[in-house]
Amino acid sequence: MRNLFAAALALAAAFAAPCVSAQAITFPSPAFRGGNTDWKIKLSTQSTTVVYELKVPQSAARLDGPLKHVKAPQGQYQLLGVIGVEKSELTVKIAPVKLGETCKDNKGDIGGAYGPYTYAIMVVPAPAKPATGSKHKPWPKLWYGCGNFTLD
Repeated sequence: MRNLFAAALALAAAFAAPCVSAQAITFPSPAFRGGNTDWKIKLSTQSTTVVYELKVPQSAARLDGPLKHVKAPQGQYQLLGVIGVEKSELTVKIAPVKLGETCKDNKGDIGGAYGPYTYAIMVVPAPAKPATGSKHKPWPKLWYGCGNFTLD
């Protein structure tokens, strides 16, 4: 009887936990790796912050910076930060691939080094003219791709 009560209490706590910590959004793994055939992104969790490393054809240099979580539909992730010397707003959206569907890169591949793609990712920079002396071309409206949460 005592074990049954303990199991019921643990189950109740598990169901209540998402409600209690609705503001404490964290990734299910230490990192997310994604992109497409022409660009790559790695999102790493560091304490309460997510840090991005972005390699895109519009910039010879690797771009990086912190991101903060903002409210997103359940199961999805939305993060905000800045990009470039102009400090343009950057929005990163990650959503799971719908059941029965696949996420494909520009070559038509449905998976990579970390297995089948389980998430779609959109990286949306705010439109901005490159600042004088910046070393990048104008940003596109968005970079779209696929990816996975990883352990490294």
